[in-house]
Amino acid sequence: MSGQRRFLKVWARTVGMPIGVNDEDKPEFLPITQTDVKKALAFRTFWIVLHIVTCVLIIAGNGRALGWW
Repeated sequence: MSGQRRFLKVWARTVGMPIGVNDEDKPEFLPITQTDVKKALAFRTFWIVLHIVTCVLIIAGNGRALGWW
């Protein structure tokens, strides 16, 4: 298994998306295909990054308003 594939598998399971190597090697509770899992994983990744960026901008804005920088 390549390093990129291993990272994808670890990240998918970290954010709660069950992913296998292919459609035949799937977790028992997987209700959707691997392609759909990858699409959902991309959306969840985008959503998580969006929340992180939003929080950083809110903190930066409040820090500026409070005169911290």
